[in-house]
Formats: sequence, C-alpha cells, structure tokens
Amino acid sequence: MIVVRCTTCGLEITVPSSVQGRTGNCLNCGGPIVVPSGAVSIDSATLSFREGETIASRYIIRSFIGRGGMGVVYLAEDILVKEEVALKFLRGDILRTKKWRYMFLQEAQIARRLRHDNIVAVHDISYTTDGILFLSMEYLKGKSLRDFLKEYRIARKYLRPRLAIAIGLQVLSALDYAHRLVVHRDIKPENIMLLPNEQVKVLDFGVAKVLEEKETEQQALTRSTKHQRTVTGTEAYAAPEQQHADSVDARTDIYSLGLVLRELLYLRTPYEYAPELPIKRDDVPQEILDVVAKSVLPDKKDRWQSAMDFFNALKQAYDCAFTVAARQHYETVAAQGTSMESMVFFSGGSFLMGNNKVFEEAPEAEVHVDPFWMDIHPVTVGEYKKFLDDVGAPEPRYWRDNQLNGAEQPVVGISWEEALTYASWAGKSLPTERQWEFAARGQANRKYPWGSLPPDAMRCNYRNNLGMPSIVSMHEDGQTPEGLFDMAGNVYEWLLDSFGPYTHTQQAQPDPDDGPRKVVRGGCYESDIDELTTTARRGFFANARLRTLGFRCVYNAKQEKRHE
Repeated sequence: MIVVRCTTCGLEITVPSSVQGRTGNCLNCGGPIVVPSGAVSIDSATLSFREGETIASRYIIRSFIGRGGMGVVYLAEDILVKEEVALKFLRGDILRTKKWRYMFLQEAQIARRLRHDNIVAVHDISYTTDGILFLSMEYLKGKSLRDFLKEYRIARKYLRPRLAIAIGLQVLSALDYAHRLVVHRDIKPENIMLLPNEQVKVLDFGVAKVLEEKETEQQALTRSTKHQRTVTGTEAYAAPEQQHADSVDARTDIYSLGLVLRELLYLRTPYEYAPELPIKRDDVPQEILDVVAKSVLPDKKDRWQSAMDFFNALKQAYDCAFTVAARQHYETVAAQGTSMESMVFFSGGSFLMGNNKVFEEAPEAEVHVDPFWMDIHPVTVGEYKKFLDDVGAPEPRYWRDNQLNGAEQPVVGISWEEALTYASWAGKSLPTERQWEFAARGQANRKYPWGSLPPDAMRCNYRNNLGMPSIVSMHEDGQTPEGLFDMAGNVYEWLLDSFGPYTHTQQAQPDPDDGPRKVVRGGCYESDIDELTTTARRGFFANARLRTLGFRCVYNAKQEKRHE
C-alpha cells in the first residue's frame, strides 16, 4: 500500500501499489488526485501494534487513532505517570540515514521545549525495541480543523466570524511563542486541532523543517533537466517562497495561516479560491478582511512582519467592529427603556458544561450559548424597592428583617415567579443554566468563578462567615475575570430552567413550565465549598421564599447579523 495526499483539501488515503501513475478524484472534495510513481510504501507489519502491547517498557497500547504520510498514531497509557498519551510512530524510510535521524531528533528536542496552551506538548522521544522512532505527545480529545471545516461544508453554512477569529488568534499566539525557536513550515487545517471550549492546539512543530531539508537534498541529487521540485507538506498552503525553494522565516507561517483564515471565513481551499481573490461576506467587517488579506500577499516584505503584529491587528479589527455594534445595541436598548447599567456583556460561544463526577451535574457536554448581558451582581434590596414603588407589588418575605434589608444587600425571600416578574418589568429575563455556567465557568473551564484557588473569606460569603448576606460589592477577590460579583456564595440564584437531568434541561431555549422545581446556582452564605463550584446545581420548588435565595437578570442580545 502507498500513501496519497490530495493537494486540494489535504485528505490522505492509502491505495494499492498497482495503481501508481494513475489519476482519480478525492473522496472528500472531488479534486483531482495523481498517484505518483515510486510513492513511499508503508510497512503495515512494522507499524502495526496490538491492544495491550507494551512499548519501551512504559507505554501500553490502547487503540489505533490514525494513519498519515509520516506513519501511524496510537492512543496509549503512560504507566509511569498514569495518563493517556498519543504515540506517533514514524516510517523508517523517512529517516533512513544517520544524518536525518540526528536532524529529526534535534528538531524534536526543540518541539519538546515548546510549552504553550495552544501547542500540543511533546513529552518524550524514543525508539521501540525494533528501532522505530516514536514521539510521546499530549493526547487531544477533539477534531482536526479539517474535519471541523468538512462538517460546515456538508451543512453548507459559514462559521460565525467570532469563532473563526478566535481560532486564528489562538494559532497566532502559538506562533508568536514558537517563532523564538522554530518556524512551523506546514500550517494547515490538518495540523490544527479544535478541542472543547473552543481551545486550539497546533501540531507538528519542528517536524516539517527536517522533511523539507531532506527533500531539498534528495532533489539536489536527483534533479532532472526539467528542474522538478516537490513542496513539503500540503502545497495548497505553502507560501510563495516555499514553492520557489527560497529561504523561509516566520512570515512563511503567517502566509499559511492567512490561507487557513480565509478558508475558515469562506469554506474554500486555496486551490478552490485563489489567495488574490477578495472574500465577500456581508457579516464579516471589511476591517477584518483587510487584515487577513495582508497576510497572504506574495512578497513576504509586504505581509505582517511577525505573528504578534498579525495578532494585534486582527484583534483590534474585530474588537473595533464588535464594540461599535455592541455600543449601538446598548444605546438602542436603553432608548427602549431597558437599563444596561451595571451589566456585563458576553459574546457567547461553545464551552464545556456539566461535570461527570457528580450525578446531578452529569453528563458533561460541549454546548453553545448566544451573546447576552448579565447583571454584575444579584438584584439588590434598593433595586427591588424601585420595582415595588412602581407596580405596587406585595413586599417579599423578610423585607422588614433588619439583617436582610440593607439597600446594597441582595434581595431575598423571593419566589421564582416574583423573580421572573421583576425581570420582565426590567425588560430582562432570568438566566438559563447555559448562560449562568458560561458566565461563571467560562471557556477557561474554571472550577470556581475566580479560578482554581479554593474559597476563602476574601473571595466569597460561605460557611456562615457572616450569618447573613453581605453587600453585593464586598468580595472583590471573588469576581470573575469579566467582573461579576457573588457567582459563588452569598445567595442562591433562581434560573429560568426547571430542575432535572441535563437531557431535559440542557436545551438552548428551556421550557420554564417543564417541572415544579427550578434550578438554583451559586450556593449561599450557609453553603460549604461543594456548592460553590461553577457546575454545582440544586432544585427548589418555585414557591420557595428563603432567606438564602435571590436572583440576577440577563438580557439576550439581539446583535446585528454581521457581527454575531
């Protein structure tokens, strides 16, 4: 069997050696494929491992992950540190000589030193007892950007601009860090992994350089009168200097990433839609398109000169367009009588919700939330008094309790219906579970609203430290990164959802009438630490009016389509 790669979309397949020299069509994108003569053969017997087989006295093979042009990848358990890893076994013919093995090890050692949130970690470099070189790497539970893009192509819908830019910014952050040591040389959708919480990881740093140098030397030895040339990696994403066998630097990666960003925004590969052609999308601001266009200029002197320059320009273009739209939306809503004062805006996105370790919080799943505004703190007694004065509603329970009726304390003794009525009066709503957990947990997957540090009296009001609700601005150290107060402790908060298994409540638009008990989140001033996590949830009957129970509001942002 031999490996053939589609130069249009990057799909790799294995075909019989008997079809060398023939042409066909890619099974993924339909583009033309030519099976080269003398293609490299994969020795299936050498690079095949059984489940339970031990490698280098340290790794136990668990399952097969995939096969590519460089070799095969398996999921394994590292019995030394008791964690799952990915083992990449390299084809012996790639590093046939001592020189190339030495160069590869040098580059792999550089890759091993790269430690960044957006770069896959290389743990170890070793040989099997049969002399097969392999890498032990961080095991990623996600999908390649190529597979992700394929889903959108099949569905015939564009990615949200926000998600496309978020992916690009994370790759740029990785490149800015890595360029101090190495140029990637093969940035493409296959080498970018998308994980839960929209986290991105870049693969194969240090590998492409060795393969490129190897290819260059082989061409020098076998160059024909036609000066044939082979471009390392997927030619579709290679910068002009790579295609012309000129020197490469950080700007080469910038060009390749620019092509990836164009594909994220337009769902067309570089062969399907040439880099010089403008992207036309009504929902993508021209400022963003201009920044991306500069990254794919043919002359590298005209491109962004560093990954950080590209990062700053892309972020500024998105933030400016987005901030203008958000401010206009804010002003429109305010003009309609809904106050957005003391609220925080969340742009939404996908995040990991739930916790498989606790029955009431399971199952853990990646979900999406649309943009919304959330109150910076629970509704206070002073704010609720304005509502009472305006509509003449009955005073809530504990309204006359001197320990619970301070103007800056959260209002308590409110039933779910009363909280919903106030929210409606304010032109807002109660938060859904998705919105609340997104605000508290974030895409950083925080254990507590402020991070991973354990609760204490400076961060939240819990374990009856005060014996009553504190004023809502007291615990500054316990704010979320966005500035929300009291997402842990002080008072439980009513949510819109009915309480039940997540199979019923994890809908984007929950049915508030689906069950007698309603979800509360955040814990209260009497709670222990188990109720202060960002995934903790309880269910109270809708008519409950407790001295530990309050609420806050959200406003569901109806953003302009072009900036969603």
